[in-house]
Amino acid sequence: MKNDLYSIWYKHSSNITNSPQMAYMIRLEGIESYGLYMQFADTLHTVGGYLEYDFKKIPLMLGHTKKNIKAKLERVINDYELFEFYTDEDGKEMVGLERLKENIASLNKHKENGAKGGRKRAENYRNKSLKQVEKPVTNNTETSEMSANNELKLPDWFLRQTNFRQKESVNHMVSENKFNSEGERGARMLEMMIKHIKSQE
Repeated sequence: MKNDLYSIWYKHSSNITNSPQMAYMIRLEGIESYGLYMQFADTLHTVGGYLEYDFKKIPLMLGHTKKNIKAKLERVINDYELFEFYTDEDGKEMVGLERLKENIASLNKHKENGAKGGRKRAENYRNKSLKQVEKPVTNNTETSEMSANNELKLPDWFLRQTNFRQKESVNHMVSENKFNSEGERGARMLEMMIKHIKSQE
C-alpha cells in the first residue's frame, strides 16, 4: 500500500472519549492513555489500518523507551477492546482499527473518482480549445468580417483570444491552408492577424 495518501488525514469522532471503553480506560489509566491511543491510531493510519502485532517493535516505532509508558501502552492496546486483532493468511497476528481500513478504502475511491473527473475536465477543455482554433476563415460574420464600407475586419472570436492563443490559431490555420483557400482575401486576413499579434507584444 502507498503511504502518501494515508498520511494526510482521517476521520476521527469528536466524542470518542465518551465511548464506554475509552472513558473507562481514561478513568483507570489517565488522559495520557488517550494520547497513546491516538498516537498508535495515527501510525496505523499511515500503514493502511493494520500492522503485525509485535509489542517489542511497537513502543520503539512510537518512540517510547520508558518502562512505565511501555507498560501503559501495552494495556491500552490489549486490555480495553479499542483495537481489533486477527490472524492473516501467513499466520501473523495483526492489530489495527477497522474504521481506519474503511476510511482508507473511501479515500482511495474518492481519489480515483477525482482523477476521473480531472481527466474528463481536461478533455473537455482541450476539445473546446480545438474547436475555437479550427474555426475556418470564410465569408460568414464570425470569421472574416466585412465592414459597411466593404473593408476586411478581424473576427471577434480572434480578438477575444489571448496573444498566445492568437498565434496558435494563425499557425493552425496556415497548416490547414485556410488562408490560401480564400485567395487574396485570405492573404489579407493573414497579414492583418500577424500585424495585430505583433502590435500586442
